Amino acid sequence: MTQIASTPTTPSAVGAGQPGGAVSTATSGAAERRAQSRRHYFTGTPGRMRLMAAIASALCLAFALAGFTGLRGVQTSVDRASANTEQVVRSRAIYADLLAADAAVTNGFLVGGLESPASRKTYDEAMARVAENIATAASAQEADGKALAALNEEVQNYAANIDRARTYNREGKPVGAQYLRIAGTDLRAQALPIADAVATANEGRAEDAYGIGAPGWLALGTGLVALGGLLAIAVWLARRTHRYVNLPLTAAILLVGAALGLAAWHVTQVANTLNDARNGEYKAATALAQARAAAYDAKANESLTLIARGSGQAFEKAYQDSSAKTLDKLQELVNADPAQDSLRSRFGAYTVKHSAIRKADDGGDWTGAVKLATSDAADSANDTFRQFDQAASTVLAQEVKSITTAFDRIGGWLLSWVAGGAAALAALLAGRSMSRRIEEYR
Repeated sequence: MTQIASTPTTPSAVGAGQPGGAVSTATSGAAERRAQSRRHYFTGTPGRMRLMAAIASALCLAFALAGFTGLRGVQTSVDRASANTEQVVRSRAIYADLLAADAAVTNGFLVGGLESPASRKTYDEAMARVAENIATAASAQEADGKALAALNEEVQNYAANIDRARTYNREGKPVGAQYLRIAGTDLRAQALPIADAVATANEGRAEDAYGIGAPGWLALGTGLVALGGLLAIAVWLARRTHRYVNLPLTAAILLVGAALGLAAWHVTQVANTLNDARNGEYKAATALAQARAAAYDAKANESLTLIARGSGQAFEKAYQDSSAKTLDKLQELVNADPAQDSLRSRFGAYTVKHSAIRKADDGGDWTGAVKLATSDAADSANDTFRQFDQAASTVLAQEVKSITTAFDRIGGWLLSWVAGGAAALAALLAGRSMSRRIEEYR
């Protein structure tokens, strides 16, 4: 029986003549063309133009982001400097008012149980300002919260000791003077160091805030890089195409240049304002605030020397130290603001009155010295000191107002939007700047 051999069929033989094979070949060809198109997208002159357009757009976008955040950061620096300056003045006022209260109450004790309504009023007003400023300072600066809480507790202890001293003083008991000395000693040993630490910490924050900071300078640096990059790309394009004006790219250059100029003007203005304030009104205000506090301390020690009746040498030395510090700080004020030289002569007039008080006491006329120290008549020691204090308070308010007014004039929140928006528009124009030139190569 004869067998007929069958010829095997192969998959390739079958597929070659069927529609499925044609589809596979077409698909692989399309994929190859797409891959080749991607490989050549950034090659040749059209490819390099696409690359340059992408770089130009990226530079503009980087400047838009850096310019917006940088100018916002500059304005934040101004706000922070203003807030910290107010906190410095507020904390120094707490320190000064505590000593003002102590000076008033010690002077009132010199007349025995007949504390004058004027000295009581001065004490009450000073302590009210202390309480108000502690509360305001605590809400204004969270970092000062714990220290101010401790200070408030010490202030309450001081006030309690003063109340005890007044009670015994009205009864004519010598223990009243002892409570007064305890109150004054604890004030200087406990409360005032805390107040000084708070003020010093805020002075450090204020000094740090009196500068533009990295964001402002980064914005300018990014703008310079963006402008330089756009100009370099424009030169490259002109040499490549021999056409020297590309409208979208030129518009992008102008927008970036305008935004950079606006940012540079604003940053320079803010830097100059902050520098002038730091070396002028701010330095004057801090020096004067410390001078007022030292003057109150001197006034309190003047009374404590008399209360000690012959054994107050330590208080007189404290007076001399505080008086010298007052004059030193007033000289710092004059160095920062030469127009305020009159305060030194006003305090000098008070020191002359103090010398007369000491002359009477050292000469054995304690009663006469007390009369000189407690009199509120015109040209008395109290009146002369009051004139100095009122003048110093007025000048301090003027210095602080000058700072806040200068900061308010800066403005600048809108500039960040203008500069950032201009740079963002430049990015759109730069991204489309090569389209027509690329079309010419097709």
